[in-house]
Amino acid sequence: MLHDLRRERLLMLAEGDGTGGPSGSSGDDPHPSTQEWFTGLPDTLKPDAAVFEPFKDKPVTEVLGAYRDLSKKAAEYAVPATPAEYGLKIPTIPEGVTFDQAAFNKFVAQAHKAGVPGKALQGIVDQQVADTIAESAAEKEAAAAADKALRTSWGPKYDENRAAVELEIKALPQTMRDIITKAGLGNHPHLFELIHLVASARGEGKLRAGGDSGAAKRPLSEVLYSDTP
Repeated sequence: MLHDLRRERLLMLAEGDGTGGPSGSSGDDPHPSTQEWFTGLPDTLKPDAAVFEPFKDKPVTEVLGAYRDLSKKAAEYAVPATPAEYGLKIPTIPEGVTFDQAAFNKFVAQAHKAGVPGKALQGIVDQQVADTIAESAAEKEAAAAADKALRTSWGPKYDENRAAVELEIKALPQTMRDIITKAGLGNHPHLFELIHLVASARGEGKLRAGGDSGAAKRPLSEVLYSDTP
């Protein structure tokens, strides 16, 4: 690769001998530093001459410039010694969007182990944060629509029912409350509606069976032999 060139050799050729070109060259050559550096490759680099072939007719200054640019590019895509040395910049996260620092640190550690370069990892982080923000906005919009529907369904009892639901949630075991919180459902209208239905059914001494609105079960014989459903 270009970064394997010996800097001393290139600098010596670039500086020349004070006659306007590299040592032994004439100052009349408009490109005094071309060709000679290539033909003068040391024995240790001659086996790799094909790598340098595209630059053989270029001035040494261009070769040095290519080396410089390649070195910068290599630095951008280098993998640091430790995950902490990535120097990642977390995009601004809007209020209400959850950021799990522990999960993020684990992700960075895994990326480092896999050899993901710093620049690439920064791009991944930027995209993931953007996706998370977009998903959060969509969830908030859906929750707002659900809340509007619930207000319509509960009507004047909305505030009363919601207060009752919040008491029900507080009465749940801590493990269940933790699950609800972790899932981000603590204030979701659909959860309010579900708990209200269960609490209402419990107040009637039974749980509502799916689709029967808590109606009493019909005997099996009646279901099988009755002429009416």
